[in-house]
Amino acid sequence: MTAKIIKLIYNPAAGDKSFPRYLDSFIAKFQKAGFQINIFRTNESGNFDSAFIDINNRYRAVIVAGGDGTASNVLNIMQKNNIELPLGIIPSGTANDFASFLGMSQSIEKSIDRILKWNIKEIDIGKVNNRYFLNVCVGGIISSIAHGTETEMKNRLGKVAYYLYALKELPNLKPMSLKISTSKEKFAGDFLAFFIFNSKDAGGFKNIAKNASVDDGLFDFIAVKAGNILKVGSAAAEIFQGNYVNNDNLIYLQDNHFKIEEININKNIDHCDIDGEKGPRFPLEIKLLPSALKVFTA
Repeated sequence: MTAKIIKLIYNPAAGDKSFPRYLDSFIAKFQKAGFQINIFRTNESGNFDSAFIDINNRYRAVIVAGGDGTASNVLNIMQKNNIELPLGIIPSGTANDFASFLGMSQSIEKSIDRILKWNIKEIDIGKVNNRYFLNVCVGGIISSIAHGTETEMKNRLGKVAYYLYALKELPNLKPMSLKISTSKEKFAGDFLAFFIFNSKDAGGFKNIAKNASVDDGLFDFIAVKAGNILKVGSAAAEIFQGNYVNNDNLIYLQDNHFKIEEININKNIDHCDIDGEKGPRFPLEIKLLPSALKVFTA
């Protein structure tokens, strides 16, 4: 009988670095279910390409243990190499937004058990220029906050670290002048940030894009207009509460295609952020790819 093989890719430095303690449990549970496990441990350089050298038709799934960035890197290798295996995500990073949205537990043991139930769903993914994303593409001051916050602080404090860094940066907030085109309309203006959601969650905050779904063929777009500190603060509070539709400082719409161009170049914010990782430089073309990935859900 041909053995069934699972590819496990894990990031030992993700989050609180706890996943290696569960490695033997993962192996035991999957072996009991009749699988062989091929393990790949990432290193600091993020050598994800090497994880897929031996992929063949004996493999049944790819399981990644890490945060949103680790899962996003694995997604990109799978898409670029036409690997159509279902992807399971064990949340062991800082925020774990996408895994949580799929119903994976913050308990690693429970997430392993949920994947073993083998509930698989086809979902949409995004593509911005030449990079793919699972959860969210963001731009503006949010990008500088995400990459300005020290990794160790993010791992220890989670989303609190972003609050602390954001407070420090408030006096230096500078808007981006952007031209934004969708499949239906065009508009331009000064913006502090924009979010293009595939799921509902981002940065550890739940249900921000409350109308979003990973299988509806649409992104949810939210943009924060430039304004005084009080108005910006009010708009931010509305976003985190999911009450953005009737706020004058916010633009909300749904579409499957966006083109975002800088009118005046801002050298301090010259790239977007996708799934918590540094993304492509402007201009950006963001497309939705419907039913492009199979994932494990609870």
